[in-house]
Amino acid sequence: MKFSANTLFKERATAYYAEIRKYTRYMLNDHLLFVLVFALGALLYYYSGWVETIDGTFPAPMIMAAALGVVIMWSPVYTYIKQPDTVYLLPLESEMKPYMQKAVWTSFAAQSYLLIALLAFAMPMYAKAEETGFGSFFMFLGAVLAAKIWNLFCRLEALNVPSNDVRIGDMAVRLLLNSAFLFAVFSLEYALAGIAVLFMVFWIYYMGRIGNRPLKWELLAELEEKRMAAFYRLANMFTDVPHLRGTAKRREWLDGLLPGPGKGTYTYLLHRTFVRMNEYIGLYIRLTVIGALIIAFSGLMPVQLIAALLFLYLTGFQLLPISMRHGHIIWPQLYPEGEEGKQKAVQHLLMRVLLIESIVFGASALTAGIIEGALVLSASVAFTLFFIWVYAPSRLKKMYHF
Repeated sequence: MKFSANTLFKERATAYYAEIRKYTRYMLNDHLLFVLVFALGALLYYYSGWVETIDGTFPAPMIMAAALGVVIMWSPVYTYIKQPDTVYLLPLESEMKPYMQKAVWTSFAAQSYLLIALLAFAMPMYAKAEETGFGSFFMFLGAVLAAKIWNLFCRLEALNVPSNDVRIGDMAVRLLLNSAFLFAVFSLEYALAGIAVLFMVFWIYYMGRIGNRPLKWELLAELEEKRMAAFYRLANMFTDVPHLRGTAKRREWLDGLLPGPGKGTYTYLLHRTFVRMNEYIGLYIRLTVIGALIIAFSGLMPVQLIAALLFLYLTGFQLLPISMRHGHIIWPQLYPEGEEGKQKAVQHLLMRVLLIESIVFGASALTAGIIEGALVLSASVAFTLFFIWVYAPSRLKKMYHF
């Protein structure tokens, strides 16, 4: 049977998106969608109010060019290459060009939605600062998408270069040219945009020359493994992912803060699982720090309350799967406490970590005043109690009977 690069790519892409859909239906559940819609509504409400406060001195084109330049520069090429391909597809490398081209265009289609959303989000700011309407949106969108395609083809060529320093340099050059080109377009300076395009043409020609080498099969497979591992880590916040193998670290300096065996077997196990598994404690620290920074720098009581409750919910909801962490190991099944003991242990763990997070959020709100700090702390503690004693038990029962 003759090898077909197009057929192989279609099979790989179909299998990949089937895997994504399998986990996405658990991630985008009704509770999370409600929180996301609520958060998006609050963001748009305060964003619209902020837009009304800016004037013609606001550097909207520069901010849009810098932000979109960074996002466009991040242009991974989805090749779906696997470790066995480094051996079995190596003799067919000369026939892989259509495969790689399809990889670029598939990556473009998958990543364009974010660019469209960001540009649409930024247009009210641009229209207010530049005192124009939205008539330039489609012209700007065409420029943004064209830059995205250019970045993807440059990235594809960079993947064939042996030196990682060259790939880092390629990213830096693309970021600079992206920002310059988009700033010229947003500023309606078409001559400068033309000059930027000339540099972009030269760069993709240069990358094509130095990237005209045999495929770096090991690198392509490694990048795909890392990309899928990142997705599995995200999905593992919502459901058990057998593909994921978390990393653990002893962290003995935290032992004094953890309950001993006398508090219950599951309590002992799950507290140490939380502290030692990077995916759990890392998630907790990231959400706490991000939420605290938003609360500290917002200065608006409604924003502080929304941020505190939102991040408490996200933390608690995404830590609930810790109860299933040891479900495939026989020894915890021999514990005398049973499922009821496990549920109480999860509630005990969540109570401790969410109360600590509530205190951090309350302290962060002190930047707006003592009253604001007290209100955020009180609301956070009340929400924590509701989450622990009302929401968590029903959610855990669904997870146990999945």
